[in-house]
This record gives sequence, C-alpha cells and structure tokens, in this order.
Amino acid sequence: MIKIIIRFFTENIGLKVIALMLALILWFYVDKEINKGPEEEMQFLKKIFPSEGITAKRLAIKPMIEGELRSGYEIEGGKPTLSPEYCLAVGSKDLLEKISAASTAPVNIDGAFRTFSKSVPLRPIPGVYMESTSTKVTVTIQKATRAE
Repeated sequence: MIKIIIRFFTENIGLKVIALMLALILWFYVDKEINKGPEEEMQFLKKIFPSEGITAKRLAIKPMIEGELRSGYEIEGGKPTLSPEYCLAVGSKDLLEKISAASTAPVNIDGAFRTFSKSVPLRPIPGVYMESTSTKVTVTIQKATRAE
C-alpha cells in the first residue's frame, strides 16, 4: 500500500509540475478578471456622469391618462393610484434639479367602466438612471355621482 502511494507522488513528476503551474496561472488570471469588474463599472459610470455633481433624487411618478371613461363613470378620487408612487433617480445635479417627476407611458381608459390594474413602463429620462422601470397603475372606476 505504501509503495502505491510513493509511486503516485514520484512518477511523472514533470507532468505534475506542469499541471501545478498551469493551475496557478489560471488561478491568477481568474482572480484578475473578477477584480476587473468593479473597475470597468466605475469607468462606465464616469463616462456617463461627470466626476463631480452626481446625485440621487426621489421622483414622484405621474400617470399619463388617455381617453375618456364610459359616460356616467368617473375615476374614484379623481386620479389613479400607483405602486410604487416614487422612483429613485441618479444623475448629474444640474439635470436632476430641473426634473420634478417621472411619468408613465400612456394608460388608455377609453370606454372603461370597471376598475383595472396595469403594469406600465416609466418613460426614460435621457442622462438619468432610474431604479424602477415600471409601476402598477390602478384605475378605480365608479358610477358618477350627480351634483344637484
């Protein structure tokens, strides 16, 4: 038994040394590639945003409604509800100071008479990264109350 173990370690020494060297080279290469990821991300962000003045801002989301409800119906509370109601935006300080809200793609309510929910994408804002890319719009519809 001991002879087998000794033979395992002493035969083909050259091949075993080469295999060990290749394993070490591969180890260092993979380690370098893994550590290169965050550096590339930072370089990408520096290209998109200026080095100074990057900030984050919480933007309210405003739904864009198109069309008219069926006659005799109205939106409860006068406006739809959103989930989430806000999104986090990251961009240059100068640009975000000019922006007060993010908006959704149009939600068509033409001829609707029942409550519905729909996942709607947010409209992109050039030069701004937004954490959320969509929101759930719920349009609660009720029979119109007649004012007398």
